[in-house]
Amino acid sequence: MAVLNGLNRRLLLIAFVGGAIAILLIYRNQTTTPPEVHTAEDLLEKVMNASGGKVRYNNIKNIRFKKAFHLYHENGTVEIDRVELHQYDFSEGTQRNVSWSSGTINYELVQKDSDIYQTINGATDTTTKVSLQNKLNAATFVLGLPYTLDSDSSTKTYNGLQDFEGVQAHELVVTFTGSKDIWSLYYEPTTFAWLGYWVQTSDHYSLVINDEMTEVDGFQFSRKRTSYRTDSLKVRQYLRADYDYSNYKIK
Repeated sequence: MAVLNGLNRRLLLIAFVGGAIAILLIYRNQTTTPPEVHTAEDLLEKVMNASGGKVRYNNIKNIRFKKAFHLYHENGTVEIDRVELHQYDFSEGTQRNVSWSSGTINYELVQKDSDIYQTINGATDTTTKVSLQNKLNAATFVLGLPYTLDSDSSTKTYNGLQDFEGVQAHELVVTFTGSKDIWSLYYEPTTFAWLGYWVQTSDHYSLVINDEMTEVDGFQFSRKRTSYRTDSLKVRQYLRADYDYSNYKIK
């Protein structure tokens, strides 16, 4: 009888330990399994919510920040070393201002609704409107990611979890009507944090890595970013640029 009682106790202990392990594994799987994503629209919605929310972003009236960056030639020499102040006002129409200095020369790029111009030491520059518009559009497009992806002119494809710089990430591929550029954007599987992107343009390939993000009033913005030229297989060829964003202020 004592032997049987001892055996029963051992069996009960084994069953208890086995049950506890099973519960622990179930809980662990529930807490580590990434949220389900089935479509590009599912992913973009989750990413926008994790980044601060599109409705809230569209309600921003003013945003300003400092952008310091270096552009490098293929041989590693510096092409541009610049600090820009960006100021955007959407309270009445669209007003955007980008200013910077180079030595004793002061530049200012201004948009007031459809009127776009640039000044050099206060004098109007002869740079074409199209060139100025492209520069402003590029700056505000990247700043507005991921919200600028949610457009009627965009075609989005979700490719599941893919490798991005040695880690698994959600891959979202986006193209836009009237543009040949192909954007591949990457997001952390569980938190949907923006890791970076790879873009194919008409004349080059660029890999951009978000080295550091910052939170401002519940929004996620880039803090530090590095850009590389790559080949068509995403293999790095050389460092093209590094960016440092600071002094974000939004209203």
